Amino acid sequence: MDRKIKLGIIIPILQLVISIIFLVLIFKLDIIPNKYLIPMVIVLFALEVLTLYTHLSNKGEKLGKYIAVFLCIIMVFGSYYLYKTQVVLKDISGVNIKVNDISVIVMKEDPAQSIEELTDYLFGIQKTIDRENGDKALHKIREQLGTEVKVLTFNDFDTQVGALYNGEIGAILINEAYRDTIVETFKDFNDRTRVIESYRMESLLELATSNIKVIEDSFNVYISGIDTYGPIRNTGRSDVNIIATINPKSKYILLTSTPRDYYLPLPISRGMEDKLTHAGIYGIDVSIGTLEELYDIDIDYYVRVNFTTLEEIIDALGGITVYSQYEFSSGGYNFKKGYNDLNGKETLAFSRERYSFVSGDNQRGKNQMEVIKGMIKKATSPAIIIKYNNILNSISGTFETNMSLEEITSLIKMQINDMSPWKVETNSVVGEGARKSTYSYKSKPLYVMIPNVDSVKTAKEKINKAMEMGR
Repeated sequence: MDRKIKLGIIIPILQLVISIIFLVLIFKLDIIPNKYLIPMVIVLFALEVLTLYTHLSNKGEKLGKYIAVFLCIIMVFGSYYLYKTQVVLKDISGVNIKVNDISVIVMKEDPAQSIEELTDYLFGIQKTIDRENGDKALHKIREQLGTEVKVLTFNDFDTQVGALYNGEIGAILINEAYRDTIVETFKDFNDRTRVIESYRMESLLELATSNIKVIEDSFNVYISGIDTYGPIRNTGRSDVNIIATINPKSKYILLTSTPRDYYLPLPISRGMEDKLTHAGIYGIDVSIGTLEELYDIDIDYYVRVNFTTLEEIIDALGGITVYSQYEFSSGGYNFKKGYNDLNGKETLAFSRERYSFVSGDNQRGKNQMEVIKGMIKKATSPAIIIKYNNILNSISGTFETNMSLEEITSLIKMQINDMSPWKVETNSVVGEGARKSTYSYKSKPLYVMIPNVDSVKTAKEKINKAMEMGR
């Protein structure tokens, strides 16, 4: 009898241990509202008492054993997903660094195969653009070679790359964030050159500290979309520039799109204008500062998304529905005027296209906001629960934010608490195309968009109205 009693308490003890682990993870993640959490604790306690009673009293022992085993399996899986959620959210949240990859580039036919073979080479670097990172890379090269290196400075990329091409210098130092810009002029750059060494430079983002209570106060989030391969934390041109004004009390979101070619002064350019997309090369903090100045607002947070992996997120959501103002084709897909149900690949084609429209990049910005609207609608619906694991897998490494883990979980908790839908509206600023010299590429005029003052003024008013709504 004593032996039977001892065996009888093994399952209740196992159930108790798993229940405690499960509840600790729930409390630690803090995304379950009390109206669900308290009944959950009561039910788990009652089931533990029931299991213990059935095993010790021999009344319904078999049924109690089945219930206990089933409950333990459910809680083990639940604990796994809770832990996985916390790991993913920690990975994407609280990011306050920017990463620059500085490459030492030689001609493809150059006989040198390592940095140690470049002792007698003349290195070409930019005189002012990204000079800080260039100097850091030169310092690392000197350490590796154990000697001083010969350096020639250039005022622009055209003369720097041209000097490499014609043999005036043996190697150049280039921030990989500029590669796409260089390729626009030197179409054969990737084919004619190769990277012999690369140095990773990390630095802190220069962002103001936010004192926002995200479930009570209105706030602005800068959504930056990079359309390139590589780590999400690397600096690079931002092709998507959207400010999300979020009012949690009114459950209202205003998306304001700014064209990538908008011609604006950067915080670091001493008044000289540049394309908005180029601001991202210097870090997302420079993009934020540029937009804060344009709209005369504070941007409290940022979210950086890699659009090359957007299709994975969309497919994890089970597809989205977007509205198209026009009928057009892109990437082998046809989009009708009106609502379209899209999978990941279709969404990527829809959000990238600009040549099918008279307004070009302006319309692309509107389509990108439609994609975000579709994602918000799907992500805040109850149906999201059954796709939870796929979504966790898709977002890891595809976007990052400076919002803290606690701020993210408090927003999730608020949404779970009522599951009420959000109203999402959009607005875009416009401008006129022109060709101008830019801060990042002074040697030749590039296509830019001169801001339309009236549309910017309207955008400011709408953002302020959204911030004040419900007060």
